[in-house]
Amino acid sequence: MRLKLLLAYDGTGFSGWQIQEKPNPPPTVQGTLEAALARLTGGPVRVFGSGRTDAGVHAHGQVAHCDVPDRPGLDWRHALNAVLPPTVRVLAAEAAAPDFDARRDALAKTYVYQFWREPRFVPPTLAPFVWACGPLDEAAMRATLPAFLGERDFASLRNAGSETRGSVRHIFAASLTALAPQEFYPPHVPLLRLSVTASGFLKQMVRNMAGILAACGRGKLAPDAVPDLLAACDRAAVPAATAPPQGLALACVEYGAARGDASAAPAPAVPH
Repeated sequence: MRLKLLLAYDGTGFSGWQIQEKPNPPPTVQGTLEAALARLTGGPVRVFGSGRTDAGVHAHGQVAHCDVPDRPGLDWRHALNAVLPPTVRVLAAEAAAPDFDARRDALAKTYVYQFWREPRFVPPTLAPFVWACGPLDEAAMRATLPAFLGERDFASLRNAGSETRGSVRHIFAASLTALAPQEFYPPHVPLLRLSVTASGFLKQMVRNMAGILAACGRGKLAPDAVPDLLAACDRAAVPAATAPPQGLALACVEYGAARGDASAAPAPAVPH
């Protein structure tokens, strides 16, 4: 039976999604899931994700599929959550079409990146899920967003080490939202959330977008310079550093009607 899983995880303690085939491999989300499935099925089970999140990156709505024995009446969500660590939760588990593929069938993915701009403090419940970057000019960041929209070669936003040959992607939407002040804390600068929806993403593409936005927000890069940086199709042409991983989360993955439509709701304000 092909099983479709909707997953949320705190990526802080993981070396990304993908298993690393080497002696004494570090913990990964895929490896953790496969170990849990092996306990339930009594044999090896390979899990395929919709995308590979990097070390330290989180997920609110990762989608994966795997083939498991048909166990009528078994609640796979409950059974998996009983053996998984609390940093990985199965939000939903359902039987899928035999040819469902979490990666190939995806029509769009949305990532979110969170900027914490208050310089005086970072709430401990938020610290693992934001970039404590300090003050940023929100207007300058918003002025940068239109440059990213549309279908183009995004090689300037791809870091080295990618196994993907092509670098053309289509960004359908990109927005910047100032969230409400965090409850229980003194008045502070609102957290900013970047949300990006695209046909697919290159290695650390959203983190490089976030780095460019931060550079514009700090006055180190002019928003009107960004189109030329993208047109260069060369990561070395971009002066902004890659934003750190902890601010990034895979929010949701969308599929067509035959595949169950959207597989997750928009990300919550604070990951749990």
